[in-house]
Amino acid sequence: MTTVTVIKSADESNLSRREQRKMEVRGRINEAALALFSAKGVELTTVEEICESAEVARKTFYNYYSSKQDLIRALSDSMLYDETSNVIELALEKYDSTRERVEYIYGVMIDNLQRYEELERCLVHQALLDLSSENSQIGQRLGDLNAAFSELVRDGLRLGDVSESYSAEFIGEMIVGLINATIINWVHDPGYPVFERIEEVKRLTLASFLKH
Repeated sequence: MTTVTVIKSADESNLSRREQRKMEVRGRINEAALALFSAKGVELTTVEEICESAEVARKTFYNYYSSKQDLIRALSDSMLYDETSNVIELALEKYDSTRERVEYIYGVMIDNLQRYEELERCLVHQALLDLSSENSQIGQRLGDLNAAFSELVRDGLRLGDVSESYSAEFIGEMIVGLINATIINWVHDPGYPVFERIEEVKRLTLASFLKH
């Protein structure tokens, strides 16, 4: 869960002009939707407003998404999974210790929840709803997230600042599990102290898996 941006391909140079145009239009729709969702709330935002803000025809919107709910589902998939993986990758590039990387990742998470609370709650809720769908890809996406955190741990093992008591895969899965449990509690309980819990999850992560 990183800053509210739209995920784009890391390498657009190999795309045809038509494919680049489609990606650009989809990006405009997504960016317009995110801005409106953040400003007005998800429920109060209409497809017409998204189209007007993105400067696309309503017909064009439906070339990409079958409904507003379909758009929300796509944004949920992108922002909750792809962007978290991107933040982990950025942490690996920016910092030279696992402690700094972990603190950065959790810091971005808290910052997003503070700035985009309703939107984040809606996207998580959508992800939970998708779990019951026979076409759900949540399992695969969670696997990708486990792999991203496991790579963070694996690099920490190479640096020598992560405990060798557990496998990188296990630690990655446990971190994802702790984060998911915290966020699910928050989605179902508006009074849940999510920021305090995330801070505690961060401290537990650092205390449990890093060498001291």
